[in-house]
This record gives sequence, C-alpha cells and structure tokens, in this order.
Amino acid sequence: MKTAANGNFDMKRFLLLCWQKLLVTLVVSAVAGAVLFWVADIVRVKVLHGEKIYRSEALYYITFDAEDDGTIVHYYNDYTWNDVLDTDRIAGTAAQKLGISKEEVAAATSIPTMSDIKMIKVYADMRDAEEAERCQDAIGEALADFGSSTEGFSSIEAWNREAVTELKVRGYYGRFVAAGAVIGMIFGVLIMMLKYSLDDSIRVVSDVMAYTEVPVAGVLFNGEAKNKICVKAGEELAENLKELGLQTGGIKLSFAGIYADDKEVQEKLKQKLNIEGGKIQDGGKTVLLVLPWGCGRSDLENALNGIKIKDTECRAVVIADVEQSFYTLYTKTYL
Repeated sequence: MKTAANGNFDMKRFLLLCWQKLLVTLVVSAVAGAVLFWVADIVRVKVLHGEKIYRSEALYYITFDAEDDGTIVHYYNDYTWNDVLDTDRIAGTAAQKLGISKEEVAAATSIPTMSDIKMIKVYADMRDAEEAERCQDAIGEALADFGSSTEGFSSIEAWNREAVTELKVRGYYGRFVAAGAVIGMIFGVLIMMLKYSLDDSIRVVSDVMAYTEVPVAGVLFNGEAKNKICVKAGEELAENLKELGLQTGGIKLSFAGIYADDKEVQEKLKQKLNIEGGKIQDGGKTVLLVLPWGCGRSDLENALNGIKIKDTECRAVVIADVEQSFYTLYTKTYL
C-alpha cells in the first residue's frame, strides 16, 4: 500500500468535480471581499479620519539676495523647506506666539511640492478654523523674519492667502469594492484548491494507483453506456474480467464503502459485472474489489486490509457508479 499520492495537481479533475462549486465560490468570495473592503474604506474615512480638520493655505514669495549665485537658489526646495519649517526659527517661533509646543506646529504645517523655487505654499492644518488662521499668521511672521535675517535672502512675503476650508477625506469606495472583489475571488479559489488538494476520494484510475499497487480492471457507469467512450470502457472491463476468470479458479466479490452492507446493491452490481456464474465463488481466494465512485481512501484501505486478514488476495479493483459525463470529459485529450 502506498502511503501518499504523487502530489501532482490534476486540473482536469479539479475543474470537472468543482466547476459548480467554483462558480458559487467566485460569486460569494467576490461579494464578501467587496463588502469587507467597502466597510474598511468607510472605517478609514469615518473613524480613522473622522475628526474635522481645517486648513489655512497661504502662498509666500521669496526674494533672493543674489540670484546670480546658484548655491542658495538650488539648495532650497520642497524637501529642505519642510525641514526648515520644523526648526526653532520657524516652528519654534510660531509655537511661542501660539502658546503650543514646537512639535505641534511642526505636525500641523507642511509645504507641498514646489513648482517654482521662488514661491512657497504653506498648509496649516488644525482642529479649529480660528487656530488654523492663527497658526498661518504665526508661520507668516516667522518666515518673514527668516527671510530678512538669513544670508542669501532679501525677503519672504505673503503673496496670497486662501480662506480656511474644512479638509474632507475622500472615500474611494468604487476602487475598494473592485479591489476587494478581485482579492476575495483569489482567496476563494486558493481556499477551494487547498480543500480540493485534501480530497482523497476515488474518482479515476489514477486515484486507486496513488494508494495501492492493485490494478484497476475497469469502471461501471451509473447507467447504460451512452457514447463511444463509455461503450469502449465497458468492453475493456468485460475483457479484463474474462481474463481474470481464466487465470483463476473462481472470483470472490468484495464490496467497499456504502456497498459493504447493502445486499440489494451488491446483487445489482454482480449482474452488471456480467461475470460468468460459475466464476463467482464466495469461498474463492481471488478477490475482485468493487468501489463506489467517490469513496474515500479510508474505505479502500479498510477493504484491502479486510481481504488480507481473510488470507485472500485482491487481484483487481472495479470503480462502480461512475458518472458518464465526468468520465467522458476527463478522458478527452483537449481537457
């Protein structure tokens, strides 16, 4: 008895067995992912950024002392100005006028990307509109003092001042829902494939071969054969059973899984196997094991162990009640 399967993922088998569940999984996981991400974006907007913030925006014009000397001009940009903004000369001075800490001023103020090195746009974001105005005033005075007292500058003057506005965090609900649906489907398929990889049911000949060295004589379908592939499979089974009967003095039938205790089903299967009456012997030492399509590995192993305990030999296996559509599609090469 082999201890494990070969580990190869059979995509044909997966699609044929799980396509209906796969469609449902895709829909359910897409909806679940979309809802989860939609709620996450609502939380981001309403909870994480739920507190009202007011912004005072001002534009300051810089006059350099010696524009022909490129050292000062090229040193100051949006990165260096943000650093300067956090220093004692700007944030520290403004903090003294506002009666708050320098760190609070530094956290509330910022300079976005500059399109012109002679112009600074300063944002002052506070929880109160009046505080935002006062913070901008203090920053303006500190910048003016910095411009008049720092080498390389002539002045820094307020050029334009916008009215205070309430900052509103934008919700990207459509994007979040779309991303959630895609990620949900990916996780849904991955979970389904993981679940499938743990499935040890007997569906095809290779499933039996993965767990035991006993050969498969063939398959019995869950109805009359309706196409050439199934008819051919029935003929192959008949040939194999005939050869097995010639090689042995008598064949004993053994049933696994749900067949083990159902005498009525066993009788029907005996008739479908169409083995010559004299060849079926309850006391025979050569056993033909009949498995129900979809039974688990444990059913197969229990049946084989029971045969060994009785000091008989299992010569072949037959898989019964195989779905014809599954068998037909599985054996076609384009799948």
